[in-house]
Amino acid sequence: MKKIVAALASTLLVTTVFAQTAATDTNKAQLKANNEKAEAQATANKKKTEAHKDAAKAQASANEDKASAQADANKEAAKVAQATTPEQASDARGDAAKAQAKANKKKHAAQSKADTKKQDAAKDANVAQAKADKEKVEAQSDANKAAADAKVDAAKK
Repeated sequence: MKKIVAALASTLLVTTVFAQTAATDTNKAQLKANNEKAEAQATANKKKTEAHKDAAKAQASANEDKASAQADANKEAAKVAQATTPEQASDARGDAAKAQAKANKKKHAAQSKADTKKQDAAKDANVAQAKADKEKVEAQSDANKAAADAKVDAAKK
């Protein structure tokens, strides 16, 4: 009877050691996965920040271009007040109208370009996040597989 109890105790002790080893391997795999997931998210966040900066620069550039175009149109409009004859005033109004139309076209083009860059930046940010999400899923899958393998190894011993 004592031999049976001793054999059972020995088997229980060995099983416990193997189970602890499996748990340690599982914890290591999960820590590795957590690190990989954090790195993937940090990379995505960096790329998203860069994309937002690019979008802000594009909008600032568009605002400058629009202000410059409007200033040119305003110069032409100011010539109307300086005209001394009806003919000069008429010519100045025509020039001012042309300049305003040109300014409106430039402003629209600048804003369109900025909007395109902002859309591209948003797309880049979405791609970066999607890649990070994929990497996080893969890292967790690897950890789950390592945990399952450790359980199988522990059960075999």
